[in-house]
Amino acid sequence: MTYTLIQEILINKLTKEKVNELHDLLHDKKSLLSDRQREKALRELRSCQELLYQYRLNRQIEVR
Repeated sequence: MTYTLIQEILINKLTKEKVNELHDLLHDKKSLLSDRQREKALRELRSCQELLYQYRLNRQIEVR
């Protein structure tokens, strides 16, 4: 699936925001997460980080 540049920028921005949000949630000493919530947040964080990684790879391939 091909996205326009504006769509790619938006996806990238939203994914980065989500990664920051999850990172803050996982490392906030004040919030108490259950083990299940923590595992879910970690899975989601890894998924978002993988998406950003794939995005960077695709952009590098397209530039060449």
